[in-house]
Amino acid sequence: MGGGAGLALLSLLVAIDLWAMSSTDPDYYLPDPFRPLGLALIALFLATGLLGLRARRITRRLGLVLTVVLLVLEARMRWSDDGSSGLVVKTEDVLLRYKYKAGAHFSGPGVDQHRTINHLGLMDGEHEVPKPADVFRVVVLSGSIANDGSVPYDQRFWRVLERELAGVREGKRVDVVNLSVHGYSEVQQVRMLEKVGLDYQPDLVVAAFMLTAATIQNGGYRRVGDSFFLFRFLPPMKVAMSGSICSMFAPLYERYTYDLVVRNSFERLAMLRRLHGFRALVAVLPVVEEFDDPVCGRIYDQVVATARDAGLPALRVPDAFRGARAEDFAKPDGRWDVCHPNAAGHAKIAAAIAAGVRAEEAAARPDAPRAGQNSE
Repeated sequence: MGGGAGLALLSLLVAIDLWAMSSTDPDYYLPDPFRPLGLALIALFLATGLLGLRARRITRRLGLVLTVVLLVLEARMRWSDDGSSGLVVKTEDVLLRYKYKAGAHFSGPGVDQHRTINHLGLMDGEHEVPKPADVFRVVVLSGSIANDGSVPYDQRFWRVLERELAGVREGKRVDVVNLSVHGYSEVQQVRMLEKVGLDYQPDLVVAAFMLTAATIQNGGYRRVGDSFFLFRFLPPMKVAMSGSICSMFAPLYERYTYDLVVRNSFERLAMLRRLHGFRALVAVLPVVEEFDDPVCGRIYDQVVATARDAGLPALRVPDAFRGARAEDFAKPDGRWDVCHPNAAGHAKIAAAIAAGVRAEEAAARPDAPRAGQNSE
C-alpha cells in the first residue's frame, strides 16, 4: 500500500470513528453502521492488493471518494434536521427528553406552516383550565402526523375530529387538545399526558398510534442506527429488497424494546385512566402503503392485541381504508413518506376515530344493553 493511499485511509478511518462517536444514540434499535463502514474500507484496500497497479489505484480512490461523499451527506442531513431547527428544546424530564419551545411561532412557504406553540409547549392554541362544565375534552397523543405542516392546520385529523365529535355528549361542546410531538415514542406520549395533559382534565384520551411510536430517539432526529443518511435511503432500499415498505417497521416489533416502549406505556395509560377517571381509546393508524399488506397487517393486529391486554379499547383504523388505493392518500411530494398522509387521509382517520369514540360512548351509557342481553 502506497504512503499516500495509506495516509488517506487512516485519515478517513479516524474521521469515521469521530463521526460515529459524535452521532451515537445508544437507545436506538439498530446498531452503529459506521464501524462496519470502516471495516469495509479496510477490506477493500486489502482485497485490491490482488489487482494490478492501475485497477488498484482506481478502486481505492473510488472507495475513498464515496466514503467522503457519504460523510458529507451525513453532516448535511444531520444539521438540517428538525433537532437543530429551534423547534424543539431539551427538557430536564429524562423520559420526555425534548419538547416544543413554548411560545414559539414558525411560518414559511408551503401549504400550511402553522406552528404556534402554546405556553405549555404544545403545537396548539390555548385551552381553558380548569375545564368549563359544558366542555367534553379530548386529549390526543400522537407523533408527527398530527403536526404535519404540509396539511392545512384545520384539516389535520385532530382538528377534524373535534368537528366529527360534535354532539357526542349531550349538552356539551367538544374541545380537542393536541399533545402530539414529532418523533415521540409511546413512552414520551404517555409521559406528556402525565406531565401536561392531565392539567386539561380530559374526559377522553385518544392514543393515535403511529408505527414509528415503538422507537426511542432523542431530540426528534431522524436516523437509522446513528445514520441520518440511511434514514432517507432506507425506504426505497427496503422496497427493493422485500417489495413491502412495511418491512421497514418490522424490527421495531420483534424485540424486547417493543414491550418496554409499547406494552409498558399502554399499561401505564390504563393505570392513569383508572386514577383520573377519563376514558381512553388506542387508535392504530395506517401507513400509506397497500392497506391489505400482510406485514403491516400483522403489526396492526399486534398493537391492537397489546392495547386490549392492558385493558384499553383499541381501534384498527386501517380497516377504514380497506379497498382504497394508497396513492389517493399519499402527499404529492412524499413518495417515501409513508407515515404522513394527505388531507384526505387525515379526514378518513378522523372519521374512523370519531366512529370508534361514538361506539365506546354508546356502550358506556347506563341504558346500553349488556353482553348477552337482548337489545330489543
